[in-house]
Amino acid sequence: MQTEGRVSWAYPEGGLEAWTCLLGSFLMMFPSFGFQTAVGSVQDYISTNQLATYSVRDVGWITAILVFLTLFLGVQVGPLFDRYGPRILLVGGSVANIASYLLLAQCRKYWQFVLCFSVLGGITSAVITTVSIAVLSHWFNRRRALASGICMGGSSAGGAIIPLLLRKLFPQLGWTWAIRTIAFMAVGCYTAGISLVKGRLSTGHRSRATVDLAAFRSPRLCFLAVAVFSFEFIIFGCAALLPTYVRYAGFPLDVQFYSLTLLNSMSFLGRVLPGLAADQLGRFNILLALVVMTLLVMSTVWLPFGSRDQATLYAVVAVFGFGSGGWLSLAPVCAGQLCRTEEYGRFYGTIYSVAAFGVLLTVPVGGELLQSTTPKVLIGFYSAVLMVGLVSVVMARWALLDWRWKWRVKL
Repeated sequence: MQTEGRVSWAYPEGGLEAWTCLLGSFLMMFPSFGFQTAVGSVQDYISTNQLATYSVRDVGWITAILVFLTLFLGVQVGPLFDRYGPRILLVGGSVANIASYLLLAQCRKYWQFVLCFSVLGGITSAVITTVSIAVLSHWFNRRRALASGICMGGSSAGGAIIPLLLRKLFPQLGWTWAIRTIAFMAVGCYTAGISLVKGRLSTGHRSRATVDLAAFRSPRLCFLAVAVFSFEFIIFGCAALLPTYVRYAGFPLDVQFYSLTLLNSMSFLGRVLPGLAADQLGRFNILLALVVMTLLVMSTVWLPFGSRDQATLYAVVAVFGFGSGGWLSLAPVCAGQLCRTEEYGRFYGTIYSVAAFGVLLTVPVGGELLQSTTPKVLIGFYSAVLMVGLVSVVMARWALLDWRWKWRVKL
């Protein structure tokens, strides 16, 4: 058994099986989390059709619950993965997720959207996304940040392609068959993904709880948790409300879909490229630089000029997509620098359980601001939230340096 242990824990860091597993995880993320990053096109459609009598805030609760359950329940799926491995969870999650799409195609009333899309879709997406990312830990250690970035790139690819599909399908086929087409695409992605994803380490052991509020005794974790809360609040608020923002700003219908595609395309680059730079220059340093860059663009360009012309809107959306993609990929890695290896599961689970509540609040709050005020007020509000995130990253970095600030240090 000792030999088996040595073989099991020698990470391949590559090879045919490792890369095909990564490809499978990419495919699993494409229609699951990818659909959520493109959910703004769905939300804006139902808010002007099936649910036209409801406010943007009320419709926002549908997507808010969807993403909240994906994040909040995701950290609870980890122990199930450790015990049962990836295959059975991915098969069950995929079948139920496809069912949620098929049921979504039939939805006409508010409560139907909540049950079929928010609840069923959120639970099944939590299973699929968590297992798809967690299985990479069986194959990669030194390259885990890069592998996770590529895997999460599947969601960005889905978020870039799905709005373009819906732009064509909604007017040609209508709501029902447009969503069914997405379901059929999910069948293909999930079938290929499940056949490629493979666990390597032994299963059957029980894991400790992944959420421990006692971890907040660490100032480092508190500051990073506030930062991640801010990041998730802004990222999913923009993803869900960007098409509605475009409509309220008076731009043509095509801009709603193209801006969302641009956002997710740049997010794909942001998930991969900053990770490579972070290995050379420091993860906190690159994260801090990305937040500063994005905040400057949001406050000095998007806020005063973003709703004036399409070129400016596309430019700021591209910068925001790249920056926010970097936040998503670097924040979990930064969390690993704040604790010992054996504490990482608790720190990660605790941080993202708190961040899930930011996702729950952002779309209803942002939707109410957008509908009752102006698009500029919404961007100003999100800029203020990002400022809170910036200060929190600075404080977490300072705490990691034992409250002795240094600029030129790889951290």
